[in-house]
Amino acid sequence: MKILMIYPQIDAPLGTNHGIASLAGVLHAKGHEMDLMHVSEKYKPVPSSEELIDYIRETEPGLVGFSVMSQQYDWVVEQSKAIRQAMPELVQTIGGVHCTMVPDDVHKSKLFDYVCVGEGDWALLELMEALEKGEQPHTLANFRSWMGSVPVSNPVAPFPNLDNLPPLDYDVFDMKAVMKETRGWMGILTSRGCPYKCTYCFNIEIVDQYIEDGAAKNVKDFLRHFPVDVMMKDLKKLVKENPEINTFIFDDDLFTLNTNYVVEFCEAYKKHKVNVPFVVNGHVNCFDVVAAKALKEAGCIIVKFGLESGCPRVRREVLKRYMKNEQIEHSFYSAHAYDLHSSAFIMFGLPYESREEIMETIHLCAKVKMGRFRWALFFPFKGTAGYEIAKPLIDESKIAGQGNYFDGSCLKFGEEHDLFLDKLAKLCNWYVNAETDWESAPIYQRLVKKIEAMDRETWLREYKDLVAYDRDLSEQLISEDKIHYTIRYSNVMGVRSDYIKQEREQMAAGKKAEAVAYTLDQS
Repeated sequence: MKILMIYPQIDAPLGTNHGIASLAGVLHAKGHEMDLMHVSEKYKPVPSSEELIDYIRETEPGLVGFSVMSQQYDWVVEQSKAIRQAMPELVQTIGGVHCTMVPDDVHKSKLFDYVCVGEGDWALLELMEALEKGEQPHTLANFRSWMGSVPVSNPVAPFPNLDNLPPLDYDVFDMKAVMKETRGWMGILTSRGCPYKCTYCFNIEIVDQYIEDGAAKNVKDFLRHFPVDVMMKDLKKLVKENPEINTFIFDDDLFTLNTNYVVEFCEAYKKHKVNVPFVVNGHVNCFDVVAAKALKEAGCIIVKFGLESGCPRVRREVLKRYMKNEQIEHSFYSAHAYDLHSSAFIMFGLPYESREEIMETIHLCAKVKMGRFRWALFFPFKGTAGYEIAKPLIDESKIAGQGNYFDGSCLKFGEEHDLFLDKLAKLCNWYVNAETDWESAPIYQRLVKKIEAMDRETWLREYKDLVAYDRDLSEQLISEDKIHYTIRYSNVMGVRSDYIKQEREQMAAGKKAEAVAYTLDQS
């Protein structure tokens, strides 16, 4: 049986998807077929409803599936309605993070015959095999459906054992097109799960659903690794079949959660001679010099940390991230001790966060002096604890059209704070530079003072020229050996100028082909 899987990444970074690759691997191992329609304006025009329906009629899939994030759900709803009107008997199923976060909303829409909740690696296979037999199943684990006007909600099955899954199949993606867009950076997961309860994330809600349904005892059941030897074979296969890959990004929520695992993985990476530089996600509560040393020796080039906020109160009460500034500083210093380029993710525009508390984040960045940092405005995803915390402040008219978390806040703070957030969103690196002890700090202090004095009308008239000036000023300061953060690789990323200078020297000497430009929002 064939499924047309529609995966939209509209107005979002283009990339592969671990879940879809796993679904494809399971289906192909059992003799089924997945035809993936990867929807992104990054390399193909987004199809109209008419074009989508024409494609379905031409290819004749047995069912249509959607894998969706919350920001893409409105587009999916529009397409689902059009397909239903044109082909009312065609089975539609939907899964993805959005369905797991707000399953009741998706189920009650009655747009989809089957709504998959949780990890659907085996669930989709079971659905397709039942449909192939001519059945109309309503008792399959992980699925919600309708029997006439009666809603059916089945419990989730236990988390899949990663040891038993067939190899992931990324061939369903147009790998050449994706690698061209990502500049050869390939995202991979070596594990699933996270034990933390960050309010802006969905992991804890997933665990709660599995525990409620009796499919998991506790969060430990959520934490699973793919066998290391299997990972090595998969990585080498990917490189052999896709020579465009020049860097792996291990997108595990917490690659460094277990130091012993980090060491084991890094030893295997060297032993199997994967020979591809890589990037990992670290956590400040579980990162030390032992992990840093192993990562560096295996070829790691960047360690990314979720700093989020430099204010202890905001981390504790709003984000539920229980860590101390001293731990944050120690993790970055451990990475720097082994010459690992460090990257931080920070957020502002958090609910009930004051201007002074935002400045605590700026101060911590200035103190830590990470290699690069990426900033974003808080976005309240439905189904998360963060959404409930922010609910009294949410402007629903803004959240409906918010395609990403870089362009503006959807919370109601008032004109003065909104203007401050917009200035930070455009030139956060200037604020950080101004708080450092670098020689360039006085220059940026004057610039920050200038933009802080601007009213909204003046700011809207001049900010584009100021953003453009960031590059001109940076080139001048680089020539003077004055360290600073400059906007590079993305409009929401500040990168240390001495790193940029070092890269240029390496490229000039033929030691590096191109800059390490990876970000989730490349431009």
